[in-house]
Formats: sequence, C-alpha cells, structure tokens
Amino acid sequence: MTLICPTDAESAAALAALRPRGDAWRHGGHDALGGSVMGRVFAALGRATGAMERRICALVEEFFCATASETLDWWRIDYGMPDPCDPFADICDKVQALGDSTTAYAVAVAQRRGWLVMISEEWTRRAETSRAGMMRAGASRLGAATGVTWAVRISLSASPSYRPPARRFPRAGRLRASQALACGPDTWPIECVLRRIAPAHANITFTLTLTP
Repeated sequence: MTLICPTDAESAAALAALRPRGDAWRHGGHDALGGSVMGRVFAALGRATGAMERRICALVEEFFCATASETLDWWRIDYGMPDPCDPFADICDKVQALGDSTTAYAVAVAQRRGWLVMISEEWTRRAETSRAGMMRAGASRLGAATGVTWAVRISLSASPSYRPPARRFPRAGRLRASQALACGPDTWPIECVLRRIAPAHANITFTLTLTP
C-alpha cells in the first residue's frame, strides 16, 4: 500500500473543489483560483490542512514498532518496560518476540545479554500406587510428570556482562572474625531474567563456575 500525503497546494485544490456551484464561488466564472482573493484564502487553508495531513501520515508509521519514533515511550509503557528482569532489552524485540519456556530459548536470551549459561532440565515423576492383591506382573508404570527442575550453571569467565566484585583491604579495628574480604559474585541480573523465562512451577538452582 502506498501512502499519499498531499502537499499544501494539493490540499488547497481539494478544498476548493468542494465549493458550491455558482459564479459567487468562482473567480470570474471560472474554476481557476490563481491571482484571486479566494485563491489566497484557499491557499492559506491548504497550508493549515497540509500540516495536519502530514501529521496524520507520520502517525501511520507509529502503528509499527519498527518504524515508530515519536511514540516509543508509549510503546514501552504499554509493554511494561523498562524492566531489568525482562528477557528483552529492546522494546521492538519484545513486540516481535516468539519466545517459549524452554532451556534452549533461555540459553539464547542469556547469550544476548552477555552471559554464558548451561541449563539441564530434569522432570520429577511419581510412581503410581498399588495395593496388596491388586498388583499384576507387568502392570506397574510411572505416573505423569509432577515437577521440573532447571539446573543452571553460569560461566563467569566466559560471560562478558559479569563484573567481578571489587576487593577491599581490611582496616585495623574494622575487620571481624569470619567476615569476608569481598562480596560474592553478583549474578542477579541474569538470574531474574532466567526466572522470568522458566516455567512457573519449576525449581531453579544456580551454580557458578570460572571455567567455560
């Protein structure tokens, strides 16, 4: 579809075409407006409506995130951004997303955020109950899956987004027994993202490693 946005002159001509019939609305009995007071009036109206037409044309681009420029802040509000735990850092990526609660998808999202993670998924199953006298050979079977666990291993050395905590030297009179000299690794930014992607009923465990 080609969007046609009229110029000021085209808007003026379109308005002039709406004039009633009769010599009172014509310039010397003709449709031509050039050089007349009426022509200047419609030219002024064309400049006003032309500006409005251009704004309407620009609004069409705002209906699509990929071409929006003026309303991106409204797009972010509608989609609840910014959100540090959101799997999508860019609003248009979120609008066009086709994600899923799978480990492969979670690993891909983490990689886009600058984190190298490996996730193993384990389902917990419950064996069906049996009663004395009702057990038959070959009839025992496992029940349906009742839960899932995601074991996430985060490689700190291979994650560009990881920033090691700063070490501080102890001061006399300030250090107490068993007090750590530095804070532990801060992996909350990626942990909250993965918790958002994982199934709501999943148990998630995190393990940190310095090797890829």
